[in-house]
Amino acid sequence: MDPESIKEETERQASTTKMMNSSLMEEHKVEEEEDDEGSDIDRRYKYVPKPEPEWDVDSYDGREYETDPEDRQFFSDEDSYQEFRTRKRQAIESKGFIPEPLSGTYPIQDLEEIAYRNMTARELMTNLANLCVKKLNDQKGTTVELVEIVRVIELGGATWNSYITFMAREYPNGPLVEYQAKVMSYVGQEKPPFPILCRPSPKLSV
Repeated sequence: MDPESIKEETERQASTTKMMNSSLMEEHKVEEEEDDEGSDIDRRYKYVPKPEPEWDVDSYDGREYETDPEDRQFFSDEDSYQEFRTRKRQAIESKGFIPEPLSGTYPIQDLEEIAYRNMTARELMTNLANLCVKKLNDQKGTTVELVEIVRVIELGGATWNSYITFMAREYPNGPLVEYQAKVMSYVGQEKPPFPILCRPSPKLSV
């Protein structure tokens, strides 16, 4: 699998994930089993929410890149395989803030596109990131201020996580610092978005 094939597969997965999210925006019909009386229970709508994550606990903590020898068979040459390994390692070291090849994560390509209720993706992600910034400031007594959204990676289904990279100032008129925010949102806005973490971006080793 060459770099172009990796890109095409990633875009295909992004399209599939978006279709799933769109479908999940409609409540799912489920058929119940017959009750003890033997009568049929009407079809009804059901939604089972995902438990809320714990603040400042990263699901990527403790995860390290491990080479899978079987991956090699999918690449036509060594250079393509090594590029795949580098991108996967970077994604894991970034803890989700860089797209992980063939994982179902996808970047928002156009932040100026209308995303929700006449809001652009940039406006929506700014609001979500600010939830995390406020939580950080409230918890740690900091004065971080979001300046500009840089990029966004998304992953999800019935709930989805937004991995938001943004520039911030840690104090008034301070230098720009790259930060990360992670927030979980619910399909159909069943519940308010839930801030997961907010921190300076880590330095990548590769």
